[in-house]
Amino acid sequence: MDTTTHIIIGVGLGALSQLDPIVAESTTLSYATLLGTLIGSNAPDFDYVYKFKGNSSYYRHHRGLSHSLLALPLWGLAVSGTIYSFLPDISFLHLFIWTFLSVILHVFLDLFNVHGTQVIRPFSAKWISFDSIPLVDPNILVLHTIGFFLLPFYETGKVFLVVYLLMFLYILIRTAYAYYTKRYLQGYFQNAIRIKLMPRARILYWGLLIETEDDFLFGEYSRKSLIIEHTLPKKQLDSEMILESMNNSLVTDFLSSTDYAYPFVEKKKNGTFVYWKDLRFRHNKFFPYLAVVFISAELKSTASYTGWVYSLKKYKKVIRKLEQTSASNSGKKKSYFRGVTID
Repeated sequence: MDTTTHIIIGVGLGALSQLDPIVAESTTLSYATLLGTLIGSNAPDFDYVYKFKGNSSYYRHHRGLSHSLLALPLWGLAVSGTIYSFLPDISFLHLFIWTFLSVILHVFLDLFNVHGTQVIRPFSAKWISFDSIPLVDPNILVLHTIGFFLLPFYETGKVFLVVYLLMFLYILIRTAYAYYTKRYLQGYFQNAIRIKLMPRARILYWGLLIETEDDFLFGEYSRKSLIIEHTLPKKQLDSEMILESMNNSLVTDFLSSTDYAYPFVEKKKNGTFVYWKDLRFRHNKFFPYLAVVFISAELKSTASYTGWVYSLKKYKKVIRKLEQTSASNSGKKKSYFRGVTID
């Protein structure tokens, strides 16, 4: 989920904690618990600090160990322990329980969007995603907004008990339908290697990626109505250049963040571009999440970029900068993979 949703859910859990009589009878503990759920609901995303080392480092680590089962109690203890150190007279147990619950709910919700998490690290680097709710789900946001609006008229804890029962029912319905949809499509596309659903804001409406031996199919699906919007044939690729690009640390970081990257090779007079594009994210036949490596014709220098590129203007700027950076490094004796920063 996005940060705004996690913040709102943190506040909602703080309201739900009023069902706990120990929390409800203490104003100090109530405020401490609200602070704990608010911070705890965002704590796993504190891996944002990897951004200071660059985009590629962040993409490699985001939703990794910080979202793993082993990290959940550590986040709960760290957040509640810090708050408790300033308020030692409150009940640590009840503060920890609600803070821990907020951390669990953060990772739980992240499992249901197209990104997923590496929740079973360090035992496996496998990405787990149930593909049932969008990254920003307006239905969950509206449900919480209604709950906040009702607080002056009804008991706080009971209002949000209903809110979360409805939210879990909503997620269950979407997840069940996503499972049914994938099974239906697998029966229809029997030659499919894999099928990926991209949940949309509209209920029971999905973006679609189907991979076969020969191509990728992109489309939309809803209630047994299928529209294939675009077909991307798989091409005979230059394996030497692809393998060379995979020696780039930015590319390896990018590849660790997705199971749906596909390489595209474009040869030019002064070198070769290798584009690794995440096929899950398609906007107007454009793939904005990518890693690009430019390899000079003599294999003497390389330059690379990874990140989100939403506009054609920025895309051209990235390509131009990579060529210039590679040219400026061509006189060096050794070949280095250098990351390029594009404002």
